[in-house]
Amino acid sequence: MHVLDLVGPDWQLVPLRIPGGWAVRQNGLDARRLPDGSLDFNDSEDLLWLVKLPPPGGEYRPGPDSPWRELHLDAGFYRTAFRVDLLDPDWDHVLASFTTESFVELLACIEKWLVNAPLGDLSPPAS
Repeated sequence: MHVLDLVGPDWQLVPLRIPGGWAVRQNGLDARRLPDGSLDFNDSEDLLWLVKLPPPGGEYRPGPDSPWRELHLDAGFYRTAFRVDLLDPDWDHVLASFTTESFVELLACIEKWLVNAPLGDLSPPAS
């Protein structure tokens, strides 16, 4: 079963698997199931903003090899496609960007990067 199978006829947040160590700053990943069975998605530029938390009782440790550096994940819909960006730690330092017309691929990229990006794996999801 895919998480989108859980979406009903009313607007609701799409379930995400967010690993420990990430904080949600903004979540607008809303969807609803239309009478014909298709899905309607929120198409805002401000869909999701997550931040990697510092280690318990500690400070961020900068550097490309540190799993405890300050990372931000930002996702939105821009004109014709969804885009997710990984920032280290801000918009002046974009580590990776992934663009897709598929909401399913957007979710896959978000979930993959939340787990793998702190360890250095910035590859997009496998199609």
